[in-house]
Amino acid sequence: MNPTAHAKANGINSPDNRKDAGEYYWGSSTISHILTRQEYLGHTVNFKTYRKSYKQKKQLHNDPSEWQVFKNTHEAIIDQETFDIVQRIRDGRRRLTPMGEMPILSGMVFCADCGAKLYQVRGRKLPQSEYMVCATYRKKGKHICTSHQIRNSVIEELLLSGIREVTGYVREHEAEFVEMITKKSKAETDRGLREAKRELDQSQTRIRKLDDIIQKLYEDNVDGKISDDRFMKLSETYETEQTGLKDRITELQDIIDHEQEAAANTDSFISLVKKYTNVQELNAEIIREFVDKIYIYKAERIGGKNVQHIKIIWNCIGEFIPPVKEKTA
Repeated sequence: MNPTAHAKANGINSPDNRKDAGEYYWGSSTISHILTRQEYLGHTVNFKTYRKSYKQKKQLHNDPSEWQVFKNTHEAIIDQETFDIVQRIRDGRRRLTPMGEMPILSGMVFCADCGAKLYQVRGRKLPQSEYMVCATYRKKGKHICTSHQIRNSVIEELLLSGIREVTGYVREHEAEFVEMITKKSKAETDRGLREAKRELDQSQTRIRKLDDIIQKLYEDNVDGKISDDRFMKLSETYETEQTGLKDRITELQDIIDHEQEAAANTDSFISLVKKYTNVQELNAEIIREFVDKIYIYKAERIGGKNVQHIKIIWNCIGEFIPPVKEKTA
């Protein structure tokens, strides 16, 4: 039963907008709402809304950063991995083409030079006339970025080959794979931590210096060395900078905490490999389970041929190219 029918069956009076759809019809808005809620992971989420005053009935929405999440308070009906995949699909903002089609690569492909998304264009010739181009090139012109044009079929072929290559290597060399990803993750984490901690120290030092400047301004204003108008303008400027630095410090602290806690989730990727033992054809689900992003590079003329590289960023493990094993005689 859908939620409205379930409520009525249990004696709960609920607004009914189903018309003649029946007890087992689920509207798209209901599904969309469910797919955004952490409660279905078994968590309790508080402080989503607030009221300006107890006299006002209207509820306002808090920023998600202000929510309080209490994990594992009740039985989950969706696992975290599936929920994360759903969020990646929704974040990709897949769009229908003018012909009503939903490209399986929509929202997944990015320009390696400007970072903009590539979106699908249909050529005049059929078949295999669908190709992707850089959004910056189409909207702002070739003086900003080149087209990075590439056929959908080429991306899908390279992606399928990449998935087979990576999964084959993981199945045959699981221990080596875990060791390689662990080392790679530690190196990236250490580098990220160093950069975040350096910026954090600089921001904290600047905040302390601004405190001294504001204190000096106040004393100069009291002594009559600067006017009230001048004092207000300067102090407002410095306080605005302080507020921005404090917000950035909060972000940096979150980054540091995440980096310290995060490790390459090799177990999840290995489980995924075991789930798909023999991928013969791609679909939107398989792509989003394996892939985070795909970057397309500008085509180059090498040895009289056009060569175009792509880079695949895998979920859980980031960029990974299986080592080539030397053939023995």
